[in-house]
Amino acid sequence: MAQPVPPTLRAILERRSLTRLLAPGPSFEQLELVLRAALTVPDHGSLRPYRFLVVEGEGRARFGRALALSLEAHRPGATPVELEWVSKKAYLAPTLVALVAAPHRGHKVAEWEQLATAACAGYAITLAASTLGLGAIWKSVHYPLDARAKALLGLLSEEVCLGWINLGTPAPGFAPPPRPELSPAGLTTVFDGGEPRGFAPR
Repeated sequence: MAQPVPPTLRAILERRSLTRLLAPGPSFEQLELVLRAALTVPDHGSLRPYRFLVVEGEGRARFGRALALSLEAHRPGATPVELEWVSKKAYLAPTLVALVAAPHRGHKVAEWEQLATAACAGYAITLAASTLGLGAIWKSVHYPLDARAKALLGLLSEEVCLGWINLGTPAPGFAPPPRPELSPAGLTTVFDGGEPRGFAPR
């Protein structure tokens, strides 16, 4: 008999990124729940090596400016059209939550492990938002924020923006197709005392 899937696990299995997001964005209560969920991720040493920037309304202009400044720094030949294009990424949803990795340098917990924790927080945000009926998608650009952009957003020099999660109301008629049935078989090897084997019932 197939194992029944609990509703919470079903929400994980069926989560999809949604690209068309409309107003309204999440309420304060919804946003607080989403961020509380992010605080539950595995965190060696309980360091909380991350923080969040909530960007809404007119604040999106500042975030868009930061994206344009970083593009300009990494591609000095960027055209005004390209700079405008990247700045408009800040307006693709009513609410953005930028995910900032804030590693504790010199700590016994390796920096890569702290960055992994920060990345888990981003996934938790998308999952929690989806569970609440919000649309969510994790976005990023192909270059890091430069010093001017960090200053504009209040980031420290050692902090890294891992991207941002767009949050909003899913646009009617733009839901992605249901996720195909997932199987871990091709990605999993079992070590159980005998020869390593594929993931399948004994």
